[in-house]
Amino acid sequence: MSLPDELWRWILELGVNTSCLTYKDLCCISMSCRRLNRLSKEDVLWSKLLSFDFPAHVSSSTDRQSPKSIYQIRFEKDKVKKLLAERRAVLRIESRIHEHTRKLHEIEGQLVDENEKLKAAIDELKGLRRVKEASTALKVWQPEIIHSRQKQIVENCSVPVGFRINALEMEIKLCRQHISGFLRARKDENDRLEAAKERLSKVKYHPLQSFRLDDESRNSRKSTGKNLKRVEHE
Repeated sequence: MSLPDELWRWILELGVNTSCLTYKDLCCISMSCRRLNRLSKEDVLWSKLLSFDFPAHVSSSTDRQSPKSIYQIRFEKDKVKKLLAERRAVLRIESRIHEHTRKLHEIEGQLVDENEKLKAAIDELKGLRRVKEASTALKVWQPEIIHSRQKQIVENCSVPVGFRINALEMEIKLCRQHISGFLRARKDENDRLEAAKERLSKVKYHPLQSFRLDDESRNSRKSTGKNLKRVEHE
C-alpha cells in the first residue's frame, strides 16, 4: 500500500478498461481498506463500467447522481428485467410440459381404445373361423352328434362368413398399423416432454445461468474495450 494514489488509480482504470475488473471486483476491493475504498468509488471507474455494461444509458449533464449510483439503479432495473424474463421463460416451458403431458394422456387413451378394438376383432375372427371350419365339416361324413353340433354353429351365424372374415382381417391389419403409429407418437411426445423438463431444470438453475450471463457480459465488454482502444489510436 506504499504506492501513490496516481498509480493505484492507473491500475484500477487499466483493470476496468481491459475488463479484468468488474463491478463485483470493485466492490470487493472497496472492502479491503479505506484508501482503496475511496479510490474504487471514483466517478471515472464507474462511468466506464456504466458505458460497458449499460451502453444504452445516455448520460446527461443534468444528472445529479454519481455514476456509481446510476450504475446501481440500472443494475437493479436490469436484475428485475432478467428475473421477469426468466419467469416468462419458466412459464412458457411449464406450459409446454402441460401440453406434452396432455398429448401423452390422449395418445394413451387412443392406444387403449385401439387395443380393445383389436382384441374384439381377433375374438370375432376366431369365432368365424370356427364357423367356416364347421361349414366345411358338414360336407363330409361325421357321427350324428358331431354333425348336429357343427350344423348348430353354422345356423347361429347370421353374416356371410367369407366376406366378414376378409373384413376382420383388414380391420386387424389397420388396428395394428394404428397401434404402431400411436407407439411412435408416444415415444416422440415423451422425448419432447423429457427435453422440456431438462430445459426447465436448466432455466431454474440460477448459479450456472448467472455465471453464463456474467461470462457473456465480460466477453462483450472485452470486445467493446478493444473497439475503444482502436478509436483512441486512430
